[in-house]
Amino acid sequence: MISATTVRFRKKLVLSLLVPIFLVGWVIGPMNAEARVQQRIDIASDGTVYQYICSDGEPPGTNHDRFTNVSMAIAFNAAATVVQTVSSGATLIAKVPANPLVPLAQAKRSGLLNLGDCVPAIVFNSAGGGSWTSGVSFSGFNDPGLTLIAAAAPVANITNTADCDGAGDVYGFGGTATCSKLVNTLEPADGASIQDNAGVLFVYNGASFIPANTAGTLNVAGGAAGFDADAANLVTDATGDSDTISILVTTTSTTSTSSTTTTSSTTSTTTSTSTTTSTTPTTTPVTIPTAGNWGIAILALAFLGAIGWMLRARRSLR
Repeated sequence: MISATTVRFRKKLVLSLLVPIFLVGWVIGPMNAEARVQQRIDIASDGTVYQYICSDGEPPGTNHDRFTNVSMAIAFNAAATVVQTVSSGATLIAKVPANPLVPLAQAKRSGLLNLGDCVPAIVFNSAGGGSWTSGVSFSGFNDPGLTLIAAAAPVANITNTADCDGAGDVYGFGGTATCSKLVNTLEPADGASIQDNAGVLFVYNGASFIPANTAGTLNVAGGAAGFDADAANLVTDATGDSDTISILVTTTSTTSTSSTTTTSSTTSTTTSTSTTTSTTPTTTPVTIPTAGNWGIAILALAFLGAIGWMLRARRSLR
């Protein structure tokens, strides 16, 4: 038979453990943004940027996503920013303008990729111009499997759009980007339809932004936005995702000259492991809490309180 004292002790033990568990979930655990459009950004040692954008098919009832604008900003020792605005209601708003937008000539992309998940498992090797593998493989900005971002196929051509409802620079699919739409109306004519777990890989010549014989920070910011559509091609929601990444870069050049006056030059680029990333996947703007100094302090106090409750409960058994 279990005594009342033992029951009280067990209750105290359970409560003492629940407090730190709850605080761990609040301080550290991210909120579920239920993002429809998702992206992943990787940066190679020479500055080449890989941006994969896909649709996760959420929420239930979504037949496909209509991507209408994509962006990528790259800057060396200067700011690169992306401003994501995704909101729902009578008027749906979906835009991710970035500044300074990478010129079209420095951007390429794959065709539609169906990799079974969004975001799929990716093996990324950062050496040199990088290699990106997930069922298919792409290596560097000049990979033969990539086409210029402005090419008409195999995805709708992209043009450099200077304005997105007054919000700045984005890439538009097939013309001027549609960045707002009345809910339950026909999906925009521009854009690219992406089915569940399908996506597109964009690759940017980030190395062209890095001067020789220098050291500094390469800042990268980009995103994608559009609209959820049902089987009747009516837009039901706005969706988007954006990321900002910074890496430390050092470039060195060596020049050798022979007696026949033939000169050769080589340039190498290395990146450190210091990387900062902020991600904002949303259907509506979502704040993702992180574990700052205050959060860690609260967590520590919670564990100390738990230990104190357990000791008091053990003494009550004696």
